[in-house]
Amino acid sequence: MRISVCYKWLLCPAQYVATDTKSTVEAHALNTSSGTLVSEIERTCQENELVIFTWSPVHLCAKLSEVYWKPGRPFVGALTFWEDTLRYLYLPRLKNRSVLEQAIVSGAATRHFFGTAYGEHDGVYTGFQLGNAYVQLDDTLLLIEPAAAAAYEERQKTQKTQDKDDDGGPGGDGPVGDGPGGDKGDKDGNDKKGKKGDDPQKSYTFIGTVDVNAATAKMRLTQIAEDVISLLASDPHAAVRVTVEINAEFPAGASDLIQRTVSENAASLGFKNRVWE
Repeated sequence: MRISVCYKWLLCPAQYVATDTKSTVEAHALNTSSGTLVSEIERTCQENELVIFTWSPVHLCAKLSEVYWKPGRPFVGALTFWEDTLRYLYLPRLKNRSVLEQAIVSGAATRHFFGTAYGEHDGVYTGFQLGNAYVQLDDTLLLIEPAAAAAYEERQKTQKTQDKDDDGGPGGDGPVGDGPGGDKGDKDGNDKKGKKGDDPQKSYTFIGTVDVNAATAKMRLTQIAEDVISLLASDPHAAVRVTVEINAEFPAGASDLIQRTVSENAASLGFKNRVWE
């Protein structure tokens, strides 16, 4: 009897829920008469969802809700979930990390599946977003239960409104003067023009410096532009200047290809300094 007829079963261990104490083995027949054995195994795995090639954020959200999101801890590290899929049978087997990344990007683009952040401390999320697809899968990315994310977003909005009121913004208790526009006028009823330094409680300059991980630079720079630079520039009287400094060290020396390509790209982007040492 031919070997291909005898050995035609694909045996796959399975565990349907995390609380199962024992795993089972599923047997799937292979069509050994067509194509190579490797391609047939891949086809069988894909058709029976033994290995997932494309995943929906609906299923990712459901699995996170079932296993990870708990009262008091409504978030989980994205890479924690990925590493667990490589370890535990009750979790889906994804073909590669890109499958998870695509599901996260698709889910993050809506407000229905999860919020995202890049750290959590005492209930405060760093880089919190809800309904924004600009995310990057790294060891800091958190996936937040949607109801908890919506509640956190609402608290943020409330806090910002209170801060505006405290600072004398619209509807707040800002200083009210005797002259027109709320500024105290002089004895002749003319307005006094405030000068820099007149109010010791005001700040007149902001200088910010931040280290950006090269692996997450694309996402982090977009965040900085949206959450900081755009707010500074929203004041029509503000003069905002942004300088980007890049420092790269190569212990073994940079290759000619990297030097040439980076120099050309830096020149086309208008870098003032593009020096190799």
